[in-house]
Amino acid sequence: MNKYKKAAALLAMVVSLSSCGSQNAKNNDSNEENVSKESEEKVDNEVKEESKEEKTSGTIDDGRFEELATGHNGDIKLAVNIKDSKIESIDILESSETEAITDVAYGQIIDRIIEHQTCNVDNITGATVTSGAVKSAVGKALDQANASEDFKKEIKEEAKEAINIETDVLVVGAGGAGLTAALSADEEGNKVTVLEKNAMPGGHTALSGGFALITGSKIQKDVYGVTNDTIESVYNDNMKNGGGESIPEDLKLYAEKMGEATDWTVDYVGSKIPEKLTPLGENSIDRAMIYEGAGAGFVKSLLEKIKDTDIDLRTDTKVNELIYEGDKVVGAKATMSDGTPVEVKAKAVLLATGSYGANKEMLPERLDKFVFYGAQLAQGEGQKMAQELGADVVNQGYVELFENGVEWKPGIAKSTYNGSMAAWDVSGILVDRSGNRVVNERAAGINIVKEMEKQEDARLFLLMDADTYKAFEDNVAGYGITQKMLDDWIATDGQKVPYFAKADTLEELAKKVNIDPAGLEKTVERYNGFVDKQVDEDFGRDATYLKAKISENGPYYIVEQLPRYATTLGGLKIDNQLRVIDKDGKVIDGLFASGDVAGGARGNDSIPGADFGWAVTSGYEAGRTISDYLKE
Repeated sequence: MNKYKKAAALLAMVVSLSSCGSQNAKNNDSNEENVSKESEEKVDNEVKEESKEEKTSGTIDDGRFEELATGHNGDIKLAVNIKDSKIESIDILESSETEAITDVAYGQIIDRIIEHQTCNVDNITGATVTSGAVKSAVGKALDQANASEDFKKEIKEEAKEAINIETDVLVVGAGGAGLTAALSADEEGNKVTVLEKNAMPGGHTALSGGFALITGSKIQKDVYGVTNDTIESVYNDNMKNGGGESIPEDLKLYAEKMGEATDWTVDYVGSKIPEKLTPLGENSIDRAMIYEGAGAGFVKSLLEKIKDTDIDLRTDTKVNELIYEGDKVVGAKATMSDGTPVEVKAKAVLLATGSYGANKEMLPERLDKFVFYGAQLAQGEGQKMAQELGADVVNQGYVELFENGVEWKPGIAKSTYNGSMAAWDVSGILVDRSGNRVVNERAAGINIVKEMEKQEDARLFLLMDADTYKAFEDNVAGYGITQKMLDDWIATDGQKVPYFAKADTLEELAKKVNIDPAGLEKTVERYNGFVDKQVDEDFGRDATYLKAKISENGPYYIVEQLPRYATTLGGLKIDNQLRVIDKDGKVIDGLFASGDVAGGARGNDSIPGADFGWAVTSGYEAGRTISDYLKE
């Protein structure tokens, strides 16, 4: 092979591998994450001239070929099995991806590759990074098998004939609120259709911790023995936590109905509950419960129940427009992922489309320094479609805020919560770029977030000695952070985000991340004095968390800590029947809303469990109120 042919072959390999690792925009919103650059591995520099010269259309070596690429939470390792010159099967050998996503995504992307005998197929909607990593790994395995370019050709699915549906209730969105509403409306005897743009149902609920507030439920009294809780108490706790900004009518609806909805999830849906409640400082009385299996387990129970119904649940179907006729919403127009148009005529439409947390255009500028921790498909389409019909909105710009974020991709967060909490149990402290502590590290998260907001780039830094970093490292697993990620981040030595660094002295460490060395050394000395006294004279950190001094000897570690947000807390203005209200204060006939897209029950901050609980409660109640509406 001459040098020109060799160069051409190399170029062809780069192009083909890139095509298998790239995204197909057809199935994805423009704001979705790009496939990780780490997923697009380097192409071998060695080219086997003989095999390249002999390769013909459709040729490939039989055998089993293993490869890996980096997904959302870490490496995905797979094996491609080639038999009789065809891709026979693909086995996922190792994966750190979220099960709520991979349960569907792996099966669908593998099926597409095998069906079309190419790795260059459309991504799975809602699993762009995971899909891209699988395609990239398969592409590299095909290179091992000396596959011809036929196995990397681009495939586009053809749209089918338009679909027309008639139903009683159309639910737009199959997250916790939408699935709950669908079951509630179905139980009341209605014909229900659910359209979900994602390939996977579950939405933000499936990715959540599964906390719920259960005031007023039989479960709270009979199972957990809590008999002193009241509607007034849960209302007041949520109003206080939400900075007094909750819409009173919305919060009242939530407080009054959460118990009934909780009992229904157990008695009717069959959701599983834990042996005990989880105490939270935000609640004056124990009322926080984590469903068995967290959010993913709860969604699984909803989907299992739906199998016993006639509910028509359609995924990969994105609603683009509400149908408005004669001053009434009577359905919606949608498009399937293959381009097939769908039109649904309905007697009532429920928007359960989630938040707009991933849509920068809809967020206030003050969040520019924050990093997003929620679902990338939270684009706010439902709110925008309703606003086009004149719908009013409330509490815009309020988001659920957390500390403990690291910016693993531009604007995108991963959580170090478990690791950071473990660090406070040893000798970890938070400092600013002057090297000073600025807050009680064990204060309420919102207090830490407020201090982060004051920083020029919103960053504080978690300082740790070797023992503290070991505790951090041992506990940070989960939330999508792997040991490989930690090692890779430390290896960057503070030169790029996320800012992680290691050094033998405090002075050397401070310089790596642009912290004042003298200030840091003075702060460590002062903090160690507080440990001796068992009193934090500056910020009142409880003596429980003054267990150990920061070591006089290195190595030392630094980890950035950024404010992160998971979902938006405002939405469409609703009444106590979850009907959408327009700017003139009038009901938009036929249009309802539940979950994150609806109202302002949670004010400017959310108690753990209130997001999940609002989705379930408002979804359950929407099924009831819509049924009453249809009987009128």
